[in-house]
Amino acid sequence: MKKVLFATTALVATAGVAAADVTFGGYGRFGIIYNDTAAGDSTDVTSRFRLQIERNSRI
Repeated sequence: MKKVLFATTALVATAGVAAADVTFGGYGRFGIIYNDTAAGDSTDVTSRFRLQIERNSRI
């Protein structure tokens, strides 16, 4: 009986730790920049990526 009671208590105690809400969000962009100047032409490739992770947990 003590083993069953201990296992049940451990399960209930860790149930709150496992309950978490995770949200992923963000954006990305990609582009080409062309510069035509008197000194010469140049072409650049540019990119940007942002990832946001939010976690809300119940304790």
